[in-house]
Amino acid sequence: MDVTNAKPLVGATVSIARDDFLGGRFAADIQRLLVERSALVFPAMHLSNAEQLQFAATIGEVFLVGGKETQNISLDKAINPTADYTRGAFFWHIDGANDPIPAKATMLSVRIMPEDAESGDTLVANTYAAYAALPEERKAALAGIRVRHALEASQRMVNPDPSVAELARWQAYPSRSHPLVWKHRHGRPSLVIGATAHYVEGMDVAEGNMLLCELQEWATQDRFVYRHKWQAGDFLLFDNTGAMHKAAPYRLDSKRQMLRTTLHGEEPIA
Repeated sequence: MDVTNAKPLVGATVSIARDDFLGGRFAADIQRLLVERSALVFPAMHLSNAEQLQFAATIGEVFLVGGKETQNISLDKAINPTADYTRGAFFWHIDGANDPIPAKATMLSVRIMPEDAESGDTLVANTYAAYAALPEERKAALAGIRVRHALEASQRMVNPDPSVAELARWQAYPSRSHPLVWKHRHGRPSLVIGATAHYVEGMDVAEGNMLLCELQEWATQDRFVYRHKWQAGDFLLFDNTGAMHKAAPYRLDSKRQMLRTTLHGEEPIA
């Protein structure tokens, strides 16, 4: 297995024999690299649905979404019935931030390339590195702060003027209170921010909003972000516990389609 870092703090391209990849020979190394680099690209793999699931099983347990092991990510409602919610992927987020235990990792295979070469990229921000780079006095000031995460927060970015029925659907989904700083079992802290961050608990609304805005602007500096430009056959694996991700905007009538598999979370935010 050969690894080439994309940037000093985030992203890597991995070259690996197909049999080793699917058989899990380097599964432990891949999981270690995932925490270190946040995003791993396996170029030109051209994985089938079954092969993507075979690989997923080597590094974790597949999380079922709507009873399915894979999901078609598209803005075409004929392909993806939840296309309206998928538009929330245009904003920085953590998958499963409203769940008791967020997803461990997410993987994407490109099925239909974006028509426009300048759109539809996938971006991953390393929130381990972003936290580590904060001044020590800022880290101390963040200790003990908790943030309420809710579907409503992310969906208001897509639809800032919802109907009562839409708002009721959003609010029916459980919200969660999480520490702003996740102290992982392996010892590396990360920031828990993104589109689902609704408000800072126990803080003036304006002050809390400014804090969240400042931290997101900090964490999404170019030095912490890997931007993947899709090529035919690419397979992208990204961390979901010490990273945020988003899709660069693309046309709502785009045929862009990805196959997604998500891994069960293994550690609650604490």
